[in-house]
Amino acid sequence: MPPGPGPGGGVEMILRILYRSVGSENAKNRPAFYSKRLALASLLRAVEKVEIPTRIVFVNDGPMPADRLSMMAEAGEVVPVTCGSNRASYRHVLRMPRLRRWAADDLVWLAEDDYLYTENSLSALVSAATARPDVEYFTLYGTSRLAATSTRRRPQVTDDGSIHEHAPMIEGVTWARTATTTSTFGLRVGTLVEDELLLRSIPFVGGAFDRATCLTLQGFQPFRLPELGGEPPLVAPSTAAARIARRAALTGLRATLNAVALARPERRRRTLLVPAPSLATHMELGAALVPGHDWPVEADGVRAWLESRSANPVEPTTEPSPAQPTQAQPTQPQPAHAQPAQARAAHTRATSSVGARPSTAAASERATAAGGLAPTATAGGPAAGTTAPGVLVSGTAPRSVPMGGAATSASPTAGLSPLAAADQSSAPGAGVTSPTAAPVLRRPSVA
Repeated sequence: MPPGPGPGGGVEMILRILYRSVGSENAKNRPAFYSKRLALASLLRAVEKVEIPTRIVFVNDGPMPADRLSMMAEAGEVVPVTCGSNRASYRHVLRMPRLRRWAADDLVWLAEDDYLYTENSLSALVSAATARPDVEYFTLYGTSRLAATSTRRRPQVTDDGSIHEHAPMIEGVTWARTATTTSTFGLRVGTLVEDELLLRSIPFVGGAFDRATCLTLQGFQPFRLPELGGEPPLVAPSTAAARIARRAALTGLRATLNAVALARPERRRRTLLVPAPSLATHMELGAALVPGHDWPVEADGVRAWLESRSANPVEPTTEPSPAQPTQAQPTQPQPAHAQPAQARAAHTRATSSVGARPSTAAASERATAAGGLAPTATAGGPAAGTTAPGVLVSGTAPRSVPMGGAATSASPTAGLSPLAAADQSSAPGAGVTSPTAAPVLRRPSVA
């Protein structure tokens, strides 16, 4: 449904999720319950609890497994890209709110694909952003804090998860000021547009650029003198000249970023809040798996939610075609030798006629399963299995995100709210790839 009046009579804020994903895996030390399908399902489960309009754009860097792709296509817009690295895809999504001309007051959640969300995490995020318009950045994950002895030139970052300052209680959730987080965070579109150049430049400083990003935005010097030359690379340059050039480049970039952080005026020094304890976690063993929740139990809850959506898929109803009337069956069929010759001939012709026309839906499914053909388009509409950009997946009342069945529409904007249709038509083409047809699994298996 379209956004209604917000506080003060303005247009209601929209939660816009930019979900970056890649089909491949890396060598990180993962917990036993980890899977990217579980991470995706936990996000969709959290979306159900959000009580404002929510739209999801899935930015997929490279090929995606069919089970996850079908879930994405049913929940929002799928944008395939070819970036090739975490840094490149991160810089790509930072441009999208400006290019799509999203409203300055909308809330953007930048998401990576290996996080486990609690059920009420995104609704708590929206509540905090609504209650604290003076706060620019939010995250759902992190235990780092700025010690009371911190100065702008020498920030003292601790990792105890305690509440040192700036700890409002919002609808039962305590929020604390955090020093750093990862590249999964939220902010308003207006703030993102203001900080876009800085956000897209910092990844070139190397190392843990997300830490440097958070400290710089808050006006703290991100690098000390011994850190200016950079950390030893995983693969050392082959020549001494290359090593010297790399060190010189990093020293220049990091020294410049230090100067930028210290020069930020008071009005541009951002605040970053995190719930205590965290309401999401990075699915990696060690310190990355934050305390405060029983994450294996949380994963079991996500699997149960996913199974409940997969247990009863919506089957398309099929009506007989006018050109193929249903054959009447006799109450007591006679043996073939007892039927008149004319009746046997007519029955043979009717059976051959019906058997020669396979179902269009069945043919489409076989073609899709074969791997090379996309589902055929319905008359005047997009191909089955695709989702029009800007699909509204949450409104003022929670609703389920379907897990099975092909998504079809009579026109590219059919079934969308007026705001969703306007958002789709006004998005410029630069930097945006149209969604592709996605195979849909009727009963996806649980990872």
